[in-house]
Amino acid sequence: MNKKLCLATAALFILVTGCNEQRFQKDKDGTEYKVIRASGGKQAVAGDYMEVNTLAKYKDSVLFSSAENSAPRFMPYDTMQMPPYFKEVHEGDSLVIRQSTDSILSRGAGAPFMQKGQYIVQTFKIVKLFPSKEAADSAEKPYQEAAKIIARKKTEEKIQTEIKSDPELVKSDDDAIKAYHAPTPIQGPKTVWGTYVVIDSAGTGPAIADSDVAVVYYTGRTFNDSTFDSNTDANFHHQQPLYINMSEYRVIPGWIDGLKLMQKGSKGKFIVPSYLAYGKNGAPPKIEPNANLVFDIKVTDVVNQEQYQQEMMKQQQQMEMQRQMMQQMQRQMQQQKQGQQAPPSGK
Repeated sequence: MNKKLCLATAALFILVTGCNEQRFQKDKDGTEYKVIRASGGKQAVAGDYMEVNTLAKYKDSVLFSSAENSAPRFMPYDTMQMPPYFKEVHEGDSLVIRQSTDSILSRGAGAPFMQKGQYIVQTFKIVKLFPSKEAADSAEKPYQEAAKIIARKKTEEKIQTEIKSDPELVKSDDDAIKAYHAPTPIQGPKTVWGTYVVIDSAGTGPAIADSDVAVVYYTGRTFNDSTFDSNTDANFHHQQPLYINMSEYRVIPGWIDGLKLMQKGSKGKFIVPSYLAYGKNGAPPKIEPNANLVFDIKVTDVVNQEQYQQEMMKQQQQMEMQRQMMQQMQRQMQQQKQGQQAPPSGK
């Protein structure tokens, strides 16, 4: 955690522990709250957007801290949608809400760690006010990038922990992969996590990096050569290229793992162990539990984040146009149907 995040977290801790002397008020719905006013802060008005840091605690344990995750919320100041105690807040103010564990447990919504007679305490710090959504979006962008890095790091740490926790599965999958490829040895490197990457045709330029977006065509098969998905086969009805944002884990870990050994123009295949694919649950009915998989992969392009966002926006616009066209066609068909059913007019 960097110095800035440490200071932000410390400030929230001080706020929660240092304002206990102020008494909580009770709203009509039973919520207990108190507002810690900042001196000289600008009052929020309709149309403003708020940057809000949140901290949730149970006893001395931190359940969530937006400062630690570099993920403050940016939200409109909308008094029609907000609880009454959020009204008339100022820049720098903090709202502290506490909820009795007795109430939570009585509704059957309690977590295993909760005990009776305790509280969940949530603090909402109004860090900054912005006059428009555009200003808030501009301020939010650096946090989004930092949050992605933190999320990716946590995901990779979890994957590594799971790999280390089950060496028997790792060995079993590796043995199965080698047996599948016998009698010919696999002509390609094996990643640290366990994906085999076979390059049939090398690409150009640098290897795909964590900040890149790979544009991929693929076909996925099980070890019995049953094809379960493809964006090159018309039978699967989605022949558009797949954009894989390497900064996020929205595909199986084996893909992110393998793509780091490829370049723009690379063509080959991944042999992915089950623990880097769909694991013990599989993806029924086509992929069984603990199934090792083979993917034919072709990287047609590697783009940056800005180009990726532009492409996503373009695709969204095309989908919206298609949706509108479908609605128009449905209206026209409905009108034609009503016209056919209408009785002829008399003279």
